[in-house]
Amino acid sequence: MSTLPPTPELIAVDLVDSEIILNWDNDIQQRFHGPWLRDNARGADARHPENDQRLFDITELPADLSVDSASIRDGDLHVTFRADGYETTFPADWLWRNAYDKPEAKRDIRQFWAAAEAKSLPAHDYKALTEDNAAMAAWLRQVHDYGFAIVSNVPTKPGMVCEVARLFGYVRETNYGELFEVRSEEKPTNLAFTGLGLNVHTDNPYRDPVPGLQLLHCLESVNEGGESVLMDGFKAADLLRQEDAGAFALLTRHWVPFRFRDDKADLQARRPLIEVDDRGDIQAIRYNNRSAAPFDLPADVMEAYYNAFRTYARLLHRPELELGLKLRPGDLMIFDNQRVLHGRKGFAGGKRHLQGCYADKDSLYSLMRKLEEA
Repeated sequence: MSTLPPTPELIAVDLVDSEIILNWDNDIQQRFHGPWLRDNARGADARHPENDQRLFDITELPADLSVDSASIRDGDLHVTFRADGYETTFPADWLWRNAYDKPEAKRDIRQFWAAAEAKSLPAHDYKALTEDNAAMAAWLRQVHDYGFAIVSNVPTKPGMVCEVARLFGYVRETNYGELFEVRSEEKPTNLAFTGLGLNVHTDNPYRDPVPGLQLLHCLESVNEGGESVLMDGFKAADLLRQEDAGAFALLTRHWVPFRFRDDKADLQARRPLIEVDDRGDIQAIRYNNRSAAPFDLPADVMEAYYNAFRTYARLLHRPELELGLKLRPGDLMIFDNQRVLHGRKGFAGGKRHLQGCYADKDSLYSLMRKLEEA
């Protein structure tokens, strides 16, 4: 579980040109500006006591949000603002946790993995998840950090995949229904409903928003073939950035269309194959050769984009990145559908029956944080 480091002691405060400089006893200095401080003012007149939400809009504040004075009172920061004499006190630990004048750092730790690292990760027992908060927190933390986890001994009765999703949140219902079957069908509307092998992919890139999590629960398993394959798309994208920065830039800069169409739905979305945030951290992967619509990029970009696309696709076929899993009845895998690509080996005969559902990541991360706080 993650833990917060202890808050250092606030030992001095300086006001330089209306910019507050805090000095901590660990020799770190941090700057705070008047507009940010006033917008984040503490106290009952600024924040609701029960939910800590603001009681004002930025337009209701004076145009001049500069600081008139600042001092340390009982270890905390007391500030008076120039325009109207408004006073507020900021707890030192709150300032330390929320300081924005600090080295850039990733907000969430993600553990990139190849097959060798992933094989050592533990499976989680279903009964333990339902009875032990520590076991539940460890399961959710693994999904957060690594993008996937395996749950064993889930009762092999239909609909249990949705019950597992409800342990942390809500089922995301789609045009496939609340849950969907993964088994061979006489007239399949999707290659997933055949015995053919499937290249690794992410699901539903044609949706807006894309389901954040997928759960697959094994009810029946074939003896030969049908192994599931998982791959860390973030690991592959990071390798692409290291090995071919130009290709990485093309796949993050340009958006391409995806589409799914049948007699009941026509779903379309346009997004980058690799999405990064303002810090350059990888945030999402959308890779599905079956659902990619004809690319609509400018003519002077198209050929270079296809070269980059092929380079990334080759990375996604590297054996050392593929985690093979033989799911047995009662096994359930949950994975981040915007990070971990999944596929399967083909099978010729026998019954292979999985049930799946989608869920969103926000409820999983929320419960993880609350359990770790406790």
